[in-house]
Amino acid sequence: MKEVYFVNRDPKAFERQSDGVEFCIIPEFYNNEIYFYCQEYSMFWSTIENVGDFDKSCNFSLKGKIRPATLREISDSDLIDYIDTIKEYDIDNGYVNKITYIHLK
Repeated sequence: MKEVYFVNRDPKAFERQSDGVEFCIIPEFYNNEIYFYCQEYSMFWSTIENVGDFDKSCNFSLKGKIRPATLREISDSDLIDYIDTIKEYDIDNGYVNKITYIHLK
């Protein structure tokens, strides 16, 4: 199975040794809002302006899984200009076999 995430390499990504934040949806919230997930730190932010500020990260525990935000959802939220990278995960039996990056900027 392949999952495609759109990524923003925020100014503090290098400091976190991160690829940036992945645009995602949290289905259990039922709000269809886009959140920004830093995989390396397992942290979320609710606005693109707050990404990278640890004091402004979201404080919640997830019960379910997140899903990638679609390009349409990102566009409808006026966030399309923030996409720097496309990140494709090749997942087999719950394990990541390969990650492919397409850098746009």
